Amino acid sequence: MSKNLASMPQIVNPTDEAELRINAALRRLDASVRKAALECKAEGGANSSWERNINVPMRGPRFLSFEITDNVFCGGAHPNVSTMAIVYDLATGAPVVWTMLLPPSLTGKAVLAAGADGTKMVTLASRMLHALYLEGYRPMAGDAKIDEADKECRDAVTNWSGDAPPMMAWLDAKAGGLAVQFDLPHAVQACADAVVIPVATLWQEGAQAVLIDAIEPAHGKPTTP
Repeated sequence: MSKNLASMPQIVNPTDEAELRINAALRRLDASVRKAALECKAEGGANSSWERNINVPMRGPRFLSFEITDNVFCGGAHPNVSTMAIVYDLATGAPVVWTMLLPPSLTGKAVLAAGADGTKMVTLASRMLHALYLEGYRPMAGDAKIDEADKECRDAVTNWSGDAPPMMAWLDAKAGGLAVQFDLPHAVQACADAVVIPVATLWQEGAQAVLIDAIEPAHGKPTTP
């Protein structure tokens, strides 16, 4: 859309209503960020900036997954980095309903959150999901030492003031699982890593077979019986 504002990659030669519906939704996402970037420029002036980068970590079967990162400066003390995740069901053309794919222990409380451009996405606040996130966060070798910066990050993602952090989730075929991440205050924003919960864990926790049967072939593994 502009030098630093990537547009959403659409489905080439859509073959059914579901794919047409997804492409229409992707065009609306482009329109939303264009409007937000213009408002940002009006607010921040010549020094304002909006950079959008898009990753497509799963392109079927069954699911289409987007990880969107916005680097935004609209004036003020510092820029902000925001991650947004959207996963579409290729069978329906609609965003996935996580409560139909994951067990209650992993979905917890589903809450709407807003991305940098105001786009709404579903986040999952679950103690179990947070525990699995911490289990996979920045794994260390047995004899490794934690430096001060890493300790600060581990404290930031561990010590959550509420019941559980609202986590965005998306499917990652290359990594072979469910990626989860949550926002942190600006001072420790660099600590907000994504962690991928592997298929085996999802299966053990009670994820629906349709989810497992999509991720495993995309990851190059046989489907779980």
